[in-house]
Amino acid sequence: MKTTKLRDAIKFALVVGAASAMSTGAAIAQDEGTEDEAATLDAIVVTGTRIQSQTVTASSPVVEINRDEFQFAGATRVDDLVNQYPQLSTYFDSFANNGSTGYPTIDLRGLGPQRTLTLVNGNRLPPGAAEVRDISMIPASLVSRVDILTGGASAVYGSDAIAGVVNFVLDTEFEGVSITAGYSAYQHKNDNAYMQGRLDARNFDYPTGNSGFDGVSKNVDIAMGSTFADGAGHATAWLTYRKNDPLFQGERDYSSCALNAAGTACGGSATNAAGNFYIYQPSSGFVSLGSLNPDGSWAGTWGAPYNYAPINYYQRPDERYTFGTSIKYEINEHFRPYLETMFVNKGDSSQIAESGAFFTALPPLTCDNALVGSLCADLGVTDPTDDFIVYVLKRNVEGGPRIRIDETNSFRVVAGLEGSINDNWSYNASVLHAQTRDDSQGLNDFLNQRIVDGILGCPAGSFAGCIPYNVWQPNSVTPEAAAALAGTSIYETATRLTSFNAYATGDVGFGFPSAGGENIQLVVGTEWREESYDFNADSDSQAGNFAGAGGPASPVSGSTKVTELFLETIIPVLTDAGFVNSLSFDVGYRYSDYDLSGAADTYKLGFNADLGMVRVRGGYNRAIRAPGINELFSTQSIALWSGSDPCAGPTPSFTVAQCENTGLDASRYGLVADNPAGQYNQFVGGNPNLKPEQADTYTLGVVITPMDNLQIAIDYYDIFLEDAIGTVGASTILNFCGITGDPFLCDRVQRSNLGDVWRGNDPATAGLIVNLTDNFGERSFRGIDLGVNYRFDALGGRFSTSLQGTYLLEQEFAPLPGVNEDATYDCAGTVNPNCQSPDWRSITNVRYARDWYTVNLRWRHYGSMDYTLTSGAPGTGDTLTAANGGIDAYNYFDLSASAYIGEYAEITVGVNNIADKEPPLVGGALAPLNGNSLGGYDQAGRYFFTSVSFKF
Repeated sequence: MKTTKLRDAIKFALVVGAASAMSTGAAIAQDEGTEDEAATLDAIVVTGTRIQSQTVTASSPVVEINRDEFQFAGATRVDDLVNQYPQLSTYFDSFANNGSTGYPTIDLRGLGPQRTLTLVNGNRLPPGAAEVRDISMIPASLVSRVDILTGGASAVYGSDAIAGVVNFVLDTEFEGVSITAGYSAYQHKNDNAYMQGRLDARNFDYPTGNSGFDGVSKNVDIAMGSTFADGAGHATAWLTYRKNDPLFQGERDYSSCALNAAGTACGGSATNAAGNFYIYQPSSGFVSLGSLNPDGSWAGTWGAPYNYAPINYYQRPDERYTFGTSIKYEINEHFRPYLETMFVNKGDSSQIAESGAFFTALPPLTCDNALVGSLCADLGVTDPTDDFIVYVLKRNVEGGPRIRIDETNSFRVVAGLEGSINDNWSYNASVLHAQTRDDSQGLNDFLNQRIVDGILGCPAGSFAGCIPYNVWQPNSVTPEAAAALAGTSIYETATRLTSFNAYATGDVGFGFPSAGGENIQLVVGTEWREESYDFNADSDSQAGNFAGAGGPASPVSGSTKVTELFLETIIPVLTDAGFVNSLSFDVGYRYSDYDLSGAADTYKLGFNADLGMVRVRGGYNRAIRAPGINELFSTQSIALWSGSDPCAGPTPSFTVAQCENTGLDASRYGLVADNPAGQYNQFVGGNPNLKPEQADTYTLGVVITPMDNLQIAIDYYDIFLEDAIGTVGASTILNFCGITGDPFLCDRVQRSNLGDVWRGNDPATAGLIVNLTDNFGERSFRGIDLGVNYRFDALGGRFSTSLQGTYLLEQEFAPLPGVNEDATYDCAGTVNPNCQSPDWRSITNVRYARDWYTVNLRWRHYGSMDYTLTSGAPGTGDTLTAANGGIDAYNYFDLSASAYIGEYAEITVGVNNIADKEPPLVGGALAPLNGNSLGGYDQAGRYFFTSVSFKF
């Protein structure tokens, strides 16, 4: 039995490892040295330092999530659990649809996923199609623990560790065979009286009563591992499969329509199924809305708005396979080669409402044109002898929703050699190579020029295959005509990460006399790293020809390189000195030389003092983030932003003078059409002159152990980021231009000839906000983390309790430092279009284990938020939220249990959100694309899960 298990484990590991390399034809490589060598080096490895020692203790606060938490939370994707922790921003990729990255990410402290360094076994992950790190390849079933380290760690790991580090440590010492099969689903009772009243008022359909099980997920995880060669080597391999079914917004009553900005009624789009028209005659100034009556005559109003919500995905479907290996072998104490491979194949899709003619402008028409019928007479065109312009708004209900299908293949290979140099020193040298390829297809979106040809009846010179798209008569558009206007977009994205890392660590052989024989520990090393990014698209996408794309998709290609030298030392200063059991300092420095951005220095200074029952820790870190390739090289082009134009509509919120500041002619005041979808144009793009942004981070905390099995940790963090890489923000530019008239801002506002900032595709003439990337802006985040762990025996078993909580003191954004301090705002404890930050979040667990079973109760708390605008004024745009005084505190309770069945099997069952609480209901001013709810909360109701594991 033992021989068969060893042979099968090694064979499986080697086959999977070879497949992950062969499937891409890649070389084997690695980046920063592994941190899982603790067993072989007989030393403790701590996230946040490369010092390997039996006595090292972290000076930076680290929160640990152990493997059991995944089991009892029913999490089959790592982001499902990790992003629930209060130190992380609550981003759940599966419930992001329009505008999603298409893969899960990690965002520590809400500073953005690009400012969180995400590692696996101490090594970097490859970037995904959006350039931030893709964690979808990490198998939740093989995670041994997750370390969440707050505070800059660039001196240890290099760029990106502004907010800190999240390190996924896999179980590379797994022994035996494990097979786990899981099933999970949502269930909700659709009984939201408020939303059903709004839906009834519009005669919109919606579900009622018990939804049954929907949004189903299924997973199978297989792992094998064993030692070989008389214990000199170890091989681990895993293979996982997961499939996630879609859930539509129309399957919940509270998301079956998109609420208007105020949250008081079901909104919708003026681009409706029957078609709406906007008529403008430049010579006379005549303006009229138009729609068709059933008899083909014209009405001087628009028809009912289109309910675009039900067809949108609420939970996106995906299907993924992951596999990988860990193989290590000890030739002797000086040479221990190791190999890690990871691979993921993932299919993913998003779906949004149908495309259409989105305010499509036709060439000038005249009243005697047969297409327009009785338009001039019915609507009272002022000058029937002159040309007028018709803008068409028609939803493609005949052709179906817009769908984006993504297939991602990503691999990561780490190969290295470690070992002892002598009794006091060891080394680790490794290379890492990783690649990601994402192929995306967009279906059922209209092409702008085809729309015009089809609406005009396919005149001479129209595109090949044109079929008249008859919007001029009721119910006259055919599916064939709609299909002729649609095109297929193709996006191809490839990323590559290659790095070499080598360091030596050991005891320098001496220390301070006061340290009681504890010698100084030192790490010296070097790293070279290269990242490349390539994006290409079809010619229509590059030209911005797709009606629903929001702008052109321009090619991006480039690479960045960095060469680094680093050192780190832990200096014991005191041992057994009165009430001080020990005192040590942690010092680090890294020199980074970027090929494009130049040189940068990062450093750290920390301390750790053991006072017996109390341990005090703290530190200072200078951290950096080098600009990404898109930030450097992306083509400048038009894109969309969500919000509002304070100079639009019949009763603008800005005064005439304020609107003139934004470039609006006073004669157009009150006449500027607002975009019914709440989406506007901005001109965005890269900047090759960017330099690394930098941050100063401080932490100070205490760990108190007042009694056996009880530990309390309280840590303060302060992160100040300057020269932030990003944009000022289109809404900030527009609003503060109007308020202040500052030319720095107002020069960036460009209105169209009709006075709006949302029509047009040509950057020279379109209405838009110029919002290019630059080193501009500051962030100041401060808070307090609380961690409590207590274990005790009772009722014949063992209780384990824990609490992890974060209180925000400050989450300040300064988009215009030195230009306009009035633009600075604090998100802590507030909700508005720019903020969603409960001042207190926590997770509390109570677990009872006895004999063959375990029961776990979990409490997730989200603090309340005031509806306060970034100006400091009370929010009023979302009257639903304003009437409630903001967002109340939310509490979710989850219950799960596991039991062993015989010697080899374990079954786990659970339910999250026992009370079936709906997410906070808000108006479109706060949640324009998220099913009338704020993200991060439980979106779909009660969540049931079960799994069966067999371990041999």
